[in-house]
Amino acid sequence: MLKKTDFRIKRNIRVLLCVELLFLLIGVAGLFRESGVIVGSEDTSQLLGEGVALPAGVYTLKLYYDAEGTELGNFGVAVDDDMYKKLLYNDVELYAGASEKECQFYLLNSTEHLRATLNVSDAVEIQGMELCTGPEGSRIYLFWVIFICLSVNAVLFVYHKRDSFSREQKLAFFSVPALALVASLPVLVDYTTLGADCIFHLARIEALTDCIRRGELPVRIESLWLAGHGYANSIFYADTWLFLPALLRILGFSVNGAYLIFLAAVNIATAWISYISFSKCFRSRPVGILGCALYTLAPYRLYNMYNRAAVGEFLAMVFLPLLVWGFYKIYTEDPEKKGYLWNWVIPVLGFSGVIQSHNLTCEMAGFFVILLCLILWKKTFRRRTFLVLCYTVGMTILINAWILVPLLDLMSADRYYLGNNANVLIQDRGILLAQIFYTLQASGVSSRYVENGMIGAEPIGLGAALLACQILWLMVRKAVCGKDPALDEQKERNAGDTGFALLVIALFMSTRYFPWNALSSSSRVLASLVGPLQFPTRMTTIVTILGVFVACVMGRKVLRSNLGFLSGKAVLTFLVLAAVLFGSYQVDNILFEREQMIRVYSGQNMGTTAVLGAEYLPLGAEITHMTYHDAVLSEGISAEDYQKNGLAVTARITATKDGYMDLPLLYYKGYHAQVMDTGEALPVLKGDNSDVRVLLPAGFQGEIRVWYGGMWYWRVAEGLSVAVGLFFLVYYALRCLRRKRMRMG
Repeated sequence: MLKKTDFRIKRNIRVLLCVELLFLLIGVAGLFRESGVIVGSEDTSQLLGEGVALPAGVYTLKLYYDAEGTELGNFGVAVDDDMYKKLLYNDVELYAGASEKECQFYLLNSTEHLRATLNVSDAVEIQGMELCTGPEGSRIYLFWVIFICLSVNAVLFVYHKRDSFSREQKLAFFSVPALALVASLPVLVDYTTLGADCIFHLARIEALTDCIRRGELPVRIESLWLAGHGYANSIFYADTWLFLPALLRILGFSVNGAYLIFLAAVNIATAWISYISFSKCFRSRPVGILGCALYTLAPYRLYNMYNRAAVGEFLAMVFLPLLVWGFYKIYTEDPEKKGYLWNWVIPVLGFSGVIQSHNLTCEMAGFFVILLCLILWKKTFRRRTFLVLCYTVGMTILINAWILVPLLDLMSADRYYLGNNANVLIQDRGILLAQIFYTLQASGVSSRYVENGMIGAEPIGLGAALLACQILWLMVRKAVCGKDPALDEQKERNAGDTGFALLVIALFMSTRYFPWNALSSSSRVLASLVGPLQFPTRMTTIVTILGVFVACVMGRKVLRSNLGFLSGKAVLTFLVLAAVLFGSYQVDNILFEREQMIRVYSGQNMGTTAVLGAEYLPLGAEITHMTYHDAVLSEGISAEDYQKNGLAVTARITATKDGYMDLPLLYYKGYHAQVMDTGEALPVLKGDNSDVRVLLPAGFQGEIRVWYGGMWYWRVAEGLSVAVGLFFLVYYALRCLRRKRMRMG
């Protein structure tokens, strides 16, 4: 009987693999279909008239034109037999000086008549159109086939090997993705909830996509911004994790689709990292699930994702549990324990993830880590503990040197609009006392608590589940331990007390009662630290992670205790269900109550100036100047064969007198110019309105090239980060392999 069962299982596996292989081959075959220009001509009558017959797929309509002035109009596509969601596209605006625009669109069913639509002014002279296709549709199909196959195989593997896993392991395997799914409900729609920063971050993804396509790696200045002038967003605001949606865009996904998949991936990463961190911290899978539920469904995290679209902040929150895990190990383990000196690895991973996500969150986390070190000063200055802390700082700097060196270099090289935040008084932007105890987190939009109070307030605070955990901790912290607690329980109690004390400090700092204005007015140094925070409510990030940590300490103690009519697991189950209940209410409220949503398919319809407060713009530069235009030449300078490709410009120059050429590029330190024949370097400096200016001597004649290459020592920093990262990856792999061999031997 057993042999027959095994035979059926093996047969079913073979059938499943054959089916999966068939679907994969269909997708691979699609990659080799003919692609390129379907219709292309200066005669646009066909595309504007009868149209063309097309099968379902992903297409791009290119428009070539010449125009001057403003408000030129837009263009797009249409089908005569328009059915619901048959054609997905956005009209694309035209800009003077651009000469070419693209409209990417998605045809979900075949059509006999697809037409181009023009809504332009008389100032626009149409020079031609091209309708193109490529392998994007097959790429999207392959992506989903691979994703579904991997998901199905993982579930079947766990089911087939179910006897090899403990009950808690199987519970974690299914509950962690389920919690991520609850947090992702606003993603399971065909539109994006419009948060305050949404357009800016969608533009970041599109600009990064453009750089990858051009081969401009590592990305420092994205040339798509500000009508091709470029913007140093990647230096000031690291975009490491945005490579996922950017690569999805390259595969062929729409802007909307890539962003929604990215949000789902963030929720999955948050759920698994928080589960692993808290379960390892307290050596308990139920506690890990509790921490995962509370953190993944934390009101402020969901608010950051959907109400604000604060990509940097919710990305940084993915890695904060690693900091909790790392510093918990540093301060609770025996310093003389074998392997203790390797406890720097986890916090370095955490800090690296935060640094490459959001600078302000890194500063806040760094402040509270320093505060923790001062509170636990006796342990901090133990020789081996202090050594681990030094390793943590040093390795964090080395691994992230490729980001930190360019950032610090540019910050010291010029003055930017972000410096204007230094003298901003932010105290009135803090939360009210009532918001600390606000339990039903809704999708409010008001942050003006001074004028509006709690009416329509943003969902900022601990939330019901986390608040209940803090109250429960205060109730059980003594009763559970007893008068003579075990050593490990005493450590956990001390850890809980320390975490709760830090939580209270962070909570106080998030309110309007903390003296932010007094600090900002006291000195220039404090003003430069306080002002960029912009909103004291950002401290809720720290409140949330500390609140979850205290909840996990409480959960660990409850599991060890006898609470009479309730078991410890029953209490944890109730708290997890509370987190799911209130988290579900919040995401449902976001879906039903948020009034603004967008569907973005073609990235070019977003424009190029969505830079929010233009914090990384050099002082003196005006966005209104950033238009599509050619180089500006001083008297006595002439240029031929002028070409601009991203951040690189080539031209043949003749100079009858000393002069300059101002290029349509925003000046940042790191631009270079040279004579192509001789390799001679030409001076590059900041011109009018912060344009890149190349100085040319009288009598010069030749072809020059101008490009952004950064500084030579940036390459050194990049090489150092790669070398250090690879060294420890290889070392760790060899160490794990040696341990495995020792266990087998």
